[in-house]
Amino acid sequence: MAMNEQGVKQVLVKLGAKGSALFVEGEDPIQQPIISASKVLDTTGAGDTFTAAIAVALVEGKSKRESLQFAAAAASLCLQVKGAIPSMPDRKVVLELLQSL
Repeated sequence: MAMNEQGVKQVLVKLGAKGSALFVEGEDPIQQPIISASKVLDTTGAGDTFTAAIAVALVEGKSKRESLQFAAAAASLCLQVKGAIPSMPDRKVVLELLQSL
């Protein structure tokens, strides 16, 4: 049975080094490639950072595409710091990375 037959309207798939994809019923999928990190020290917390960042962006009214990009930037920054809590980037740093792209 397909997920949409069970009432699921949106599915976010995190693909690690392959980025992410958002599937919304009745819309074309949105794919987001990774935002490359200049160095990768630790992947701990990157998925959680991505999930939190996309939730924040969507709640703030950003488009789905902008939200995916914001989340990819946050995850990229997370990879560059060792440890789960210290690696969580703040908004200012995420926005600076997005502006540099």
